[in-house]
Amino acid sequence: MEQELIARAWRVFTRDPRELLGLDDAQAVELRGTLVVKIDVFDETTDWLPGMSPADVGWKAAVAALSDVLVKGARPLGVLLGLGLPEDSADAADGLFRGVEEACREVGAHVWGGDTNLSDHLYLAVAAVGVAERLVPRGGARPGDALMVAGWGVLSPVAYAVLLDGAPTCPGAVEAIRRAFRPRPIKPGFWLSVARHATASIDDSDGLALSLHYLAEASGVGLELDSLPLSPELVECAEAWGADPVELALYRGGEEYSFIFTVPEGRVGDVVREAEAHGVPVQRIGRVVEGSGVRLRGYGEVEKKGWSFGRWGRAG
Repeated sequence: MEQELIARAWRVFTRDPRELLGLDDAQAVELRGTLVVKIDVFDETTDWLPGMSPADVGWKAAVAALSDVLVKGARPLGVLLGLGLPEDSADAADGLFRGVEEACREVGAHVWGGDTNLSDHLYLAVAAVGVAERLVPRGGARPGDALMVAGWGVLSPVAYAVLLDGAPTCPGAVEAIRRAFRPRPIKPGFWLSVARHATASIDDSDGLALSLHYLAEASGVGLELDSLPLSPELVECAEAWGADPVELALYRGGEEYSFIFTVPEGRVGDVVREAEAHGVPVQRIGRVVEGSGVRLRGYGEVEKKGWSFGRWGRAG
């Protein structure tokens, strides 16, 4: 089966012209800059949302790893795959490979190779590699910096409520589910321009409240929020359900892959101009202050809880 999967894979993936070894035991690429790497695992038993296709799985697994590389200021170059499949699921591999390839093309990366094996369930490990000229850590925010978000607004709580919690469908559910299956990555051209000014950054994969707390704690600062990046669909569905959109956005979402970041006050205009030039929504949501914790104007303290390791709850 392994040789069959390898043959299927290279009928889908586009070879990277930068590779030096071709089809070999390993891959070699000449790099200049700071190497940034991340591995992310999609496991059928915990991560497969009802209704996802194999192509959706490939897309989402690749975006998850590539997003973490890009948000650190690195241009994504390539991914390596570790795939486990049940013996009777070889046909699903074609769609999965197609989803990975499509996600890589979206950010200008290539598939470099990997390994396959038989398993009692599907899992896909994606190791992403990029190169940075300037790293953007979680821990660089300074009091006085502006707090901003780049992305298309928090929407995943709607998909999770409908797919996992049995909430009634609402007008925004179709778009929410589509985005949950295929989260939209931030455009590298936009972010690599903005990263020259950013002091700290994190992507919203563990949920908005947790991501904000992680950035604040790593930087040793507090965050004061004036607003949240609520999508219109989330607000509309929350109204239909009689729910609080703020609570949904803070604690019931995740895997948005929006970028939360800080920049010096004088660079906000540069960020907005880059966002307009690249067609990426960006919003200033608050500021960095001395102290600790996260507060939202008109709401109060934002708790450190949300999505973590496949479970809802309070983070330690």
